Amino acid sequence: MKKTNERIFKQHSVLVDVIQYLDSTKQSNTKIREAVDEILNHSDELHEASNREIELVQIKKRAGLV
Repeated sequence: MKKTNERIFKQHSVLVDVIQYLDSTKQSNTKIREAVDEILNHSDELHEASNREIELVQIKKRAGLV
């Protein structure tokens, strides 16, 4: 799970960099900018559900169920 969390963190970091790049090159009104913004800032339910799944796997692993 540690590597999964690391991968998710790195992906998030790269998407933040993409947003900053697009904004700095005056590409704020593009479809790709909108898509990246949507996944980073407007998908709270998805982020929460994903985090719950990861936590559940970690709990099961600690309990020896996985």
